[in-house]
Amino acid sequence: MLYVLRLTSGDCIVAAARDENDARDCATHLGLETGESIATVRELPQFTLRFSPTEMGSLEVNSWSDATLDDILAHEYPALDEAFRSANSAEFMSSPNLNGPLIDRLRKAYERNTEIIRKGLRQEQERFSSAQVLKTKRAAPNNG
Repeated sequence: MLYVLRLTSGDCIVAAARDENDARDCATHLGLETGESIATVRELPQFTLRFSPTEMGSLEVNSWSDATLDDILAHEYPALDEAFRSANSAEFMSSPNLNGPLIDRLRKAYERNTEIIRKGLRQEQERFSSAQVLKTKRAAPNNG
């Protein structure tokens, strides 16, 4: 099975493993940064990735399927996914305004959309931060 593991740093690891515990072991063996931990684990329904050899003799990721990216965005990065959808659905520019230069209006519209996406990224970076995980664990009911 393929698993995607969301880390508290905001990174994700994709691992092929027999079960969730083996996937966690794979991520740990890959090396977690200091203070980083696994926030969520789930099975990845599909994953398509294309590698290309480089002139230096290594491999680089050439592309991956839109379905793979959409699935990872929707499940591991929902705030960022929503920001992309919001930025893409927002009117890029209002009706033509003959009073201002077109390049300035384009720049402002681009900056507005970029800030929507940056806000979603900041939310994702905070979502599984160590402080958030601790706050969530303390708020959970005690079953013991």
